Amino acid sequence: MHRFINVHAYKLVMEERHRRLLIKQNPWWQDKKIEVPKFERDLLNKLTRYVKYKQIIAVVGLRRVGKTTLMKQLLQKLKVQLKVPKNNICYISFDDIDFQKYEIAEDLINYFLEFSDKRQRRYLFLDEIQKLPNWADLLKVFYDTEENLKIIVSGSASLEIQTYKETLAGRILTFSLPILTFKEFVRYFIGEHEISPKSTDDLFRIYDLKFAMKKREYERLLKSYLTKGAFPELLDIEEEEFIKKYIKESVIEKAISDIAKITEENEKTIYELFRLLASSNAQLFEIVNLADILKINRNLVSYYVSLLEKAFLIKVSYNFTKSIAKQVRVNKKQYSAHSSVVIASLDYSFDVIETEVAGHLVEATIANSMDKISFWRTPQKDEVDIILKVKEALPALPIEVKYQSQISGNDLKPLLKFCRKFHVKKGIIVTKDLFEKRSIEGIEILLIPVWLFLLISIVE
Repeated sequence: MHRFINVHAYKLVMEERHRRLLIKQNPWWQDKKIEVPKFERDLLNKLTRYVKYKQIIAVVGLRRVGKTTLMKQLLQKLKVQLKVPKNNICYISFDDIDFQKYEIAEDLINYFLEFSDKRQRRYLFLDEIQKLPNWADLLKVFYDTEENLKIIVSGSASLEIQTYKETLAGRILTFSLPILTFKEFVRYFIGEHEISPKSTDDLFRIYDLKFAMKKREYERLLKSYLTKGAFPELLDIEEEEFIKKYIKESVIEKAISDIAKITEENEKTIYELFRLLASSNAQLFEIVNLADILKINRNLVSYYVSLLEKAFLIKVSYNFTKSIAKQVRVNKKQYSAHSSVVIASLDYSFDVIETEVAGHLVEATIANSMDKISFWRTPQKDEVDIILKVKEALPALPIEVKYQSQISGNDLKPLLKFCRKFHVKKGIIVTKDLFEKRSIEGIEILLIPVWLFLLISIVE
């Protein structure tokens, strides 16, 4: 049963210290400026388009990817661009332990509503909402009873593990804020460089005009991205020890701790499973083998894998087949969230990107840059790393990752087999630094450097 909230007959019953804290979190109420980073994530523009709808916006993602900054940048856009009155915007962070009680949160929101202009749209930003008990019930009541109120919430990866969608069915739209993409990473350092070629020939033309003379710079940026590029706070930091410690303690360990607290499962075992998966990044995995190593039930391993995926620490890929039953039955492939996460969790040196391990790190980077992917593997062990299938009406695009400077005929065989079997006319080989086009038996194979591939908008 939902608690009754009288949002229309609010009385000033909050403790003074709570009012002071709330005013401190909302300095514009006192005509004070707020400083927000100028660098904007790609998701910000999309959220700006969605603020006009009534539904609650929920921003979820791995820890330290920039959700709080995104919220404050959106808030600033409302103030500056849409000229929203200062008293019609409220930001509440539940990082403050004083605010992590249902009744106090209720009072904070009512305080804001009491002094807002009810004739115009009000905007309520609730940061780290997962730290508030029964938060979905609270939002449901305000959503259903308040006119002209837009609610925007953020939560760490653990938010996805909680069962809130049933309570807020039809009332909430969820957006995932990913780790920094290579496009964003490059934009931060040298400006906008996303590519949208109309054809393969157009891509070569764009490369010749804009990138050929600076390819060494992009290769350098790729190496930096692989070691630290996932998290905004690390963009201007170079110290290897600090970067690995930050990712291990602030991202990996904290995310797994959140999972364990919410599910009341064994934190140590989940962490050991994650390290096992990180050590076999971009490779096939079997639940039975993991269960034997961890000495726990295979169903529990399967559950823990799903928790790690919901927490955005890994991504699971399935074999390319129309049979859902076969997808579930056969081996799956998993990718760690980012190469820097693997490096931190296994305490690799940054020099690992110059070893044979780099191939798996790069493949995972490619896989994580796209949605709706699978891989292809036959009983004869022919395999294509990534199959991109965005829309049913579009042909599948096979992508093989070969992080090397020379590509032989043998390297092309699995890709060509896939193309012949599924009547596909194009395929991609992602290379270390080779950029050329080959035509074989009517099939066009594009060989393209990793850095250039990651800058292309293949399908929007």
